[in-house]
Amino acid sequence: MSFEEAIKRLEEIVKRLEDPEIPLEESLKLFEEGSVLVKQCEKILDKAELRIKLLTETEVEGDLKDEDE
Repeated sequence: MSFEEAIKRLEEIVKRLEDPEIPLEESLKLFEEGSVLVKQCEKILDKAELRIKLLTETEVEGDLKDEDE
């Protein structure tokens, strides 16, 4: 599942959980699903952050090498 798909599903879950008529068991299942999706999103964001950090460090190192020449 992509990040965007997970966020969309989380939005659906939140909307459903806001319904005061939702049965407790369904609420618990949705909460559990949402918790899993949040962890997946966090992993995706952590990987993206690492990629950005590596790219920006590489750019900075490249800029420093260019200045030395």
